[in-house]
Amino acid sequence: MKLAILCQEEPLFLGPFLRQVIAMHPERILAVFLAGRRSAGEKRGSPRERLEALRTLWLILEPRGFLAALLLRLRARLLGARDPRSVEGMARSKGVPMHRISDPNGPEFRALLRELAPDAVLNQSELLLRSEVLSVPRWGFLNRHASLLPRFRGRMAALWSHGAEPPCYGLTIHRVDEGVDTGSIILQRRFDDVDPAWPYPQVMRHIMKGAAGFFWEAADQLERPGFTPLPNTPEDAPRRFPTLAQARQYRSVLARRRRTARRP
Repeated sequence: MKLAILCQEEPLFLGPFLRQVIAMHPERILAVFLAGRRSAGEKRGSPRERLEALRTLWLILEPRGFLAALLLRLRARLLGARDPRSVEGMARSKGVPMHRISDPNGPEFRALLRELAPDAVLNQSELLLRSEVLSVPRWGFLNRHASLLPRFRGRMAALWSHGAEPPCYGLTIHRVDEGVDTGSIILQRRFDDVDPAWPYPQVMRHIMKGAAGFFWEAADQLERPGFTPLPNTPEDAPRRFPTLAQARQYRSVLARRRRTARRP
C-alpha cells in the first residue's frame, strides 16, 4: 500500500507520531501535504478568550507539561523545517516530496491526489474534509484517534478518556468520513496499564508509544482479502476543546485520585 499524509505541524504529540510513521516506511509514502500548524486550543478572538485558553492549557498540561509544550512550540516557530521535531524536516531528510496547501477541500489538492494516486491518505489535521476529497484515494482517508471509538469523539480524546469515571484508554485507526470521528473502525488497541493519576502528557506519551507501527498494521489490514471494518456508531456529541470550568473539574478528579493513591 502506498500512502500520502495530510497533516499540520504540532511538535508535542502529533509531530513525533508522524515522524515515526515516515521513518518506518519512507518508501511507501508518496508525499506529505502540510496544511499549516495545528492550533493549541480553540481559535478564539479576544485577548480575554485567549488568556482563558492559556489558563485552560495550564490546568490540563500541569506546570511542567505546559512549559515543555510552550518551549517546543516556540522552538518550532523559530526553526521551522530545521526543527528536529518537525514533520517537514523528517520528510525532506527521507526524500519524501513535500507540498504546502492552503485548502484541503480545494481543487488544487484534489488534482494533486489524483496525479499521485495513493491507495490511502493518513489525515492528521483538525480540518473537516468533504466527500469529493475523501473519495479520491482507493481506500479513502485514515485517522489515528486517541480513544476507543465510538466514545470520546472530537478534540483531545485522551484527555476526556482520562478524566472519565471510570477512565479508559485506547487508540483507534479508522476511516474518515464527513462526520467527526464517525468513520468505520479498522483496528483498536486498549491500554490497561495506565495509572489514572498520571498527568495528561504522560498518558499521551504512553498511548502514543508504538502508535506508528500500530498505524501501519491497520493500513495493511485494508488490503487483506475479506477484511471488513467495524461499524462506528456515535454514542454522544463530539468533544470540543475543554472550557476553563471543565479543566478545573478534570483537575479535581485527578486530585481526588492522587489523594486516594497516597493513602496507606
